[in-house]
Amino acid sequence: MLQMTLIIKGKVQRVGFRYSVVDFVVSSKLPIVGHVRNMPDGTVHVLAQGDIESLKELHRFCTKGPPRAEVREVNEDLIRISKPEYSEFIVVD
Repeated sequence: MLQMTLIIKGKVQRVGFRYSVVDFVVSSKLPIVGHVRNMPDGTVHVLAQGDIESLKELHRFCTKGPPRAEVREVNEDLIRISKPEYSEFIVVD
């Protein structure tokens, strides 16, 4: 199992980015758990745990985001983990 952390920069807050990420994961039925949250510096932080193909799909979605978003940059960190730490994929405030 892998854990991917994404830091998404640009116009990504107040455009429904977090909820669109959760909707994408759920509607695509991706076997991913973790969370997405707004950060004080204006970025969006995604922590996702799952298989490599599902994480790649999520990464692709996050490079574009919802229609009102303007993604400038996505920084990624990927590590191997032994088991998931979460039971679902949610928005964290």
